[in-house]
Amino acid sequence: MVDAKNYKNNVTISGTVLLSTIKTMDTLGPIGQEVLNSHGIKEIVESEQYPYELRSVIHKAVLDKYGEVALIAIGFNNAELLHDLMGGPTIEYSKKNSEGLLSSDIDKNEKSLHEVLEFFFDKGDTVIKQFTSGVRVVEYGNTWEKLDKFVYRLKCTMALEAHSEPFIRGVQNAQLFQSLGKYFRWNREFETDKTESGYGYSSWFWTLRFTPEKSQLSGLEILNEKKNEINSKLMQVVLADAFNQNKKMERLSSQLAKYIPPQINEALFKGDYNTEITTRRKKLTIFFSDIKNFTSTSEGLQPEDLTKYLNEYFSEMTTIALECGATIDKYIGDAMMVFFGDPESEGEREDARACVEMALKMQERMTQLQEKWGNEGFSDPFQVRIGVNTGYCNVGNFGSEQRLTYTIIGGEVNVAQRLESNADANGILMSYETYAHVQDMVEVEEREALKMKGIQRDIKSFAILSRKNINISVDETKLYVEEKQFERSKKHDDSLENRLAKVEKKVDLILNKLDHVD
Repeated sequence: MVDAKNYKNNVTISGTVLLSTIKTMDTLGPIGQEVLNSHGIKEIVESEQYPYELRSVIHKAVLDKYGEVALIAIGFNNAELLHDLMGGPTIEYSKKNSEGLLSSDIDKNEKSLHEVLEFFFDKGDTVIKQFTSGVRVVEYGNTWEKLDKFVYRLKCTMALEAHSEPFIRGVQNAQLFQSLGKYFRWNREFETDKTESGYGYSSWFWTLRFTPEKSQLSGLEILNEKKNEINSKLMQVVLADAFNQNKKMERLSSQLAKYIPPQINEALFKGDYNTEITTRRKKLTIFFSDIKNFTSTSEGLQPEDLTKYLNEYFSEMTTIALECGATIDKYIGDAMMVFFGDPESEGEREDARACVEMALKMQERMTQLQEKWGNEGFSDPFQVRIGVNTGYCNVGNFGSEQRLTYTIIGGEVNVAQRLESNADANGILMSYETYAHVQDMVEVEEREALKMKGIQRDIKSFAILSRKNINISVDETKLYVEEKQFERSKKHDDSLENRLAKVEKKVDLILNKLDHVD
């Protein structure tokens, strides 16, 4: 790790340079500031000096995450910040030499190019030296030589690591496109094997080959065109990374969903959930269930079998709860607590009906599981008691700044738990407040009212006996019989097939109803 506080004898760069690096990375998110934070730097002061390694570490983080196109894009952005020092003066100088740069006379053309490049390389040399301080182990700046007509070798030495080459290339290309793009196209060959690097510096070599080629576009238009090409490539990389990150987040979300209510988990990952310690008062329908005589039942099982059956029980009940839209609060030993009405609600009545429908489905599934477990050698399969109550509760985040739990509290929660403890084995006991919303759904038997400490009213309780029978009309029955007759007849003329198709939809409805007839 770079020691940001101990750099007296180190190679340093100005705060201005470091700030420009961060600024040119805005489109890539807070990656630059994250690197600084990891080195204990919360704020950059322009007038102060910082270890040169910091900029290199930032470049490496960008390179590893997005590839060299990201460093090139940062270089293009950085060129804008250096416009007054390098780009602007070079553009003005090239305009003064525009006659020669546009000349069809090769010698005159090449001479003008030479003069503009000399001006450009010298300006870069000055800027590089201006922003680097401390012990100089090498000479920073630009050196160059002419290899042939329109062919130059450039050596650039800076206080950066070798991996920052795409960044320097981006800075230089952006300035060259604007000052020379109207007159020439060029090819840049990075001479990788000549790269030199050590503490406090890296030297890169490029061969630049220019070809006279006039453009109808201005230098600025050419620069913008090139920037758009690079930004388009960068956007593809960023989107691909975001897609991969999203996949990772989805996997993380699915794992977290096993520990917190799915509704809260989804809101958290959308950024819609408030994690402050806050609660609200709402009318909810609360569900409690537990396994009757769990302790004595579990004593007759081997630990491995107990774990197997208990996990299967909770998995089956949880699946039903989620399908019905419940918010799963917690598992307490063999007990299960869920509620309806927060964070999403269909209204007081529909929430109560959804909860009772869930309880019925759980009861029906338990009948199947008891038979299955019995066939597997479980002699005394779990018998579940269920309590349901509707009333006002405080719901929200409870806990401390360090740890929160999303749950409900209040007297009505205790009522639901008391109803559960008074329910029959394999039975459902609900309060009148819930029963009022589901009278058309179930046949019930009123039980003795419960008295509870802290609850001013007597708790009227109702045991669910069965679902209510669904009356099937004579016409619907005729349709069902008619469909069966069509099935027996193997005729395939169009009129019969069309008629059958119309009947089938209605028959499906009848069959669904028949499934619930006792």
